[in-house]
Amino acid sequence: MTVWILAVTALAAAGFSARWNWWRKKLDGIPVLMYHKIGIAPANSQLKKLWVSPDRFARQVDWLLKKGYTPIHFADLDRAVKGEAELPEKPVLITFDDGYKNNYRHAYPVLKERNAKGNIFLVHNTVGKSNLWHDPASEAWIEMLTWEQIGEMLASGVFDVGSHTMNHASLPLIDSNTAEWEIRESKKQLEEKLGREIPAFAYPYGAGAFDPQIRKFALDAGYRFDFSVKQGLLPWHWKPADGTIRRLFIRGDDTMLDFALAVTRGKSRF
Repeated sequence: MTVWILAVTALAAAGFSARWNWWRKKLDGIPVLMYHKIGIAPANSQLKKLWVSPDRFARQVDWLLKKGYTPIHFADLDRAVKGEAELPEKPVLITFDDGYKNNYRHAYPVLKERNAKGNIFLVHNTVGKSNLWHDPASEAWIEMLTWEQIGEMLASGVFDVGSHTMNHASLPLIDSNTAEWEIRESKKQLEEKLGREIPAFAYPYGAGAFDPQIRKFALDAGYRFDFSVKQGLLPWHWKPADGTIRRLFIRGDDTMLDFALAVTRGKSRF
């Protein structure tokens, strides 16, 4: 019986170790969290992993603050790279891709109540509309932020913004001239509309993030930070020559153990 119990325990431990990266050593670097939709996923959604419930998001932010992390803006990172300011001891970037209205309804109040900061990558031509790039067969279109809501979030000091192209194009799948326009024009239009510099860019779907030509379009457009969807931490002090910045995809089904391991080890799942 003892041998049987030991064997079962060993198998359970092996399974736990295979599912969670608890055994990996803690890494140095800045966690860059990647969220999409904050809310409850529709019952028929095939994209539930992109939805993080408001309660779960609040627990994750509370964990960060309890552990001594300080959420920062793109602008804070930019000033630090320029040598104009120092980063806090344990900085973290909380980012949201696409610019969904549910970020205003659910993420904004959570961050505002806790005096924390977030960052949203906006798709310029879908502001005030729906996520028209989505295939409605997998999930019905949902509303995007309006310019008025974006203005309020910026004026509050809670949010900063970055660019996510004009139309959420998969950049490697379109001709190079159009890809360059999507990247450059979104920065130009957002800066004119919002009256602030846009130093950060995220590649839709992560596509093209490690393509030399497409990345050159982003850097030539004047972005100082470009973000992928590949897992990992941001090494500090980072510079563009170090390559596209990796992020931590926060899934709707992540446990708090998943979250803690991702933040401290750059990856939670084996």
